Amino acid sequence: MIVDDELDILDLLEIWLADDPRCGAVKRADNLDQAVKIARTSRPTVIVLDFFLGDRTCVEVLPELRFLCPGARIVVHTASRRAAEAAGATAAGADAVIEKNHYTIDALIDRLLDGADGKSQEGQATG
Repeated sequence: MIVDDELDILDLLEIWLADDPRCGAVKRADNLDQAVKIARTSRPTVIVLDFFLGDRTCVEVLPELRFLCPGARIVVHTASRRAAEAAGATAAGADAVIEKNHYTIDALIDRLLDGADGKSQEGQATG
């Protein structure tokens, strides 16, 4: 599942994930409430969340997503570089925080689908 309030990013990630043979069906949401509804019914194995969605942050729903999808790899995909935000996301249940500008789309997809070796810090991804 991909969650972002920028439709261009949703479209791009969906295209790249749909073309990857490691990926199954791609669900998408453009807000946090929709993301929780999809997680409740679909139980995705990988969740990519934008950090900021309107005036809310993904930290609000990370514990619920982790509860609904305990085995999922949850990655926060953000343009922000503030370490406090990354720490908040990992403390709330994210497996990794990846800066949008730090990785090519190919590298991002590889990191999302290849699994995690542990938690990451701001601007670094585990994969």
